[in-house]
Amino acid sequence: MSDLNTLTLQGRIARDAVVQTTKAGKRVALFTLAVNRTTKNEGGDYVEHANFFPVSVFAQSDKFVSYLKKGQPLVLEGYLKQVTKNLGQGADGKPKYESRLYICTSRVHFIWTGKKDNAPAEPPENFDEDIILDTEDPCEDVFLGDDGGIY
Repeated sequence: MSDLNTLTLQGRIARDAVVQTTKAGKRVALFTLAVNRTTKNEGGDYVEHANFFPVSVFAQSDKFVSYLKKGQPLVLEGYLKQVTKNLGQGADGKPKYESRLYICTSRVHFIWTGKKDNAPAEPPENFDEDIILDTEDPCEDVFLGDDGGIY
């Protein structure tokens, strides 16, 4: 039986995408998605909390990357992938590990709602609203490192 691992996030790009190339020669667009969550505080007022998620998607084309600008609203579909690194032995002699969760994006939906910051006001001509990433495994072990680069 297969478990369910699906993810849908709606938010805005927090900074322009940066394109890097993997060792295998694939272009990857890296950006941060800001997703707000609204809660009620003790006084009964609604308060927004921003969450910032690092995202990497394969850069299908320069045209695709050109719309990954700060302020652009998006809906991402994908799944979570856990990566565990063996950090070696700790001082106590026990093995130490570092584990992280990554967002693996399989589909990007651009939302064209009008101008916000430097995001496009409307889609260009002949631009499909749904961008389906053309890869067998959207994550292919390409992740953001602490320095903002890919590994």
